[in-house]
Amino acid sequence: MLDFIKKRKALLIVVLALVVVGFVLAKVGSNGETETVSPMAEDLVRTVKISGKVIPKESVELGFETTGTVTNIYKNVGDTIRPGDLIARIDASSISAEILKAEAELSLALANLEKLDGAGVYEAQIENAKRQVIQNIINTRAVSDEVVFKKTDQLFIDPFSNNPEIVGDFSGYPNLRDSISDTRLLMTDTLDKWRSLVTGLSPSTYTDNHLNMSRKYLSEVSSYITKVSQAVNLFEETTWMSQSEIDDYRDIVVLAEESLNTASQNLISAEDKFKGLLLEVPVQVARVEAARATLANFRSQLSKTSIISPIDGVVSKQDGKIGQVVSANENLVSVISKSLEIEAFVPEILISGVRIGNSSDITLDAYSDKDVFKAKVVHIDPAETIRDGVSTYKVRLAFSLADERVRSGMTANIKIETFRKGGTRLIPEHAVFKEGEETFVYLLSSDGSEVKTAVVVGERDSSGRVELISDLSSESKLIINPEEE
Repeated sequence: MLDFIKKRKALLIVVLALVVVGFVLAKVGSNGETETVSPMAEDLVRTVKISGKVIPKESVELGFETTGTVTNIYKNVGDTIRPGDLIARIDASSISAEILKAEAELSLALANLEKLDGAGVYEAQIENAKRQVIQNIINTRAVSDEVVFKKTDQLFIDPFSNNPEIVGDFSGYPNLRDSISDTRLLMTDTLDKWRSLVTGLSPSTYTDNHLNMSRKYLSEVSSYITKVSQAVNLFEETTWMSQSEIDDYRDIVVLAEESLNTASQNLISAEDKFKGLLLEVPVQVARVEAARATLANFRSQLSKTSIISPIDGVVSKQDGKIGQVVSANENLVSVISKSLEIEAFVPEILISGVRIGNSSDITLDAYSDKDVFKAKVVHIDPAETIRDGVSTYKVRLAFSLADERVRSGMTANIKIETFRKGGTRLIPEHAVFKEGEETFVYLLSSDGSEVKTAVVVGERDSSGRVELISDLSSESKLIINPEEE
């Protein structure tokens, strides 16, 4: 051992010296050389930091509306696509044959009709009556939309949430309150289906199904409004709802019922007129109408044998194969838009500062922190989303510039700017002390002593700094670790 020490004596001395120097330096640091900082002229900025996911701005899952065998694939994964582009098709030979047959029968019926005197007059009357029915269907749907969303929704707390609740106190009818909440949840879906039903409706596409389904949807809306009316008439005056407010709510419901009744009566009148004309015209005119309806039905069936893109984007999934037998409504194709957004969830304790239009800096896990992408908040969900037992609010952010490096599914680190105040001077918050009502800092004087100085501070930023309102010069040296603390 002695030989080992003798041979490495010089090395041991060096190591010992380094240890001593390290100890001294550590001792000096722990004793605390006077650390100071001067006010910095910067904008005061508060931010919210969250993580999110890059998603397509639009995405759709598509399938055939009927069962059949795939005969053609026109678009594959990665292909660019536009609205109206054909993606895939199933065997439609039998339907095409029926269309040819229906077209021939319609031509024959029209030829026979032309031989009748006054055929043009009958056709014009029927056409006008049919247009009136279509217009009243569209008007009734619009009135129903207004009655639910613009009129009676005023009587609800969070009508678009998963638990819409009617305002007002009425005791003894718990089942009525629950029934109204449940029915309000269904109204959005009902009116969406009705809107889809009448979109693009014209005399050439009209069938009895449009009228029958419209009557069904109207009945559902009327039943819902009747329940709301019953509840409003049961409202009781409370400390938080005056009789005047109750009367205003009743007036709203009365107007809603009147609007709905008027639209309903107009639809019934148009329907009666149309059916009356069909009964009065010659048999041959009725045959023409029947042939047209048959042709429209087969053309509708033909449209269900194709998958057509409703959006502009890229095919992200194509599970269809030629010769494959597919079921109705089976999801075979996915299309995502080229425009990308970021979806994130902000905890409720942070949401108060987040506003639509807030700018943000984005970094992606796929790239370095130096690659910063700009984005803005474009949407904030009005209702909360529970995640891991915590209330959060879903927000969407749109990239300011398109960038081919950004891909759907990437993890995004988001810093949303929620507050900015220019022309401020900032100091570290931990350099500010408070005793009772007094707020102060310690300044380092020219002779090296610590001077306790009262200050006024303002807003805080997200980096542990506060706004210095007091008139201290920019050369002032605030002590971070004062001995008199």
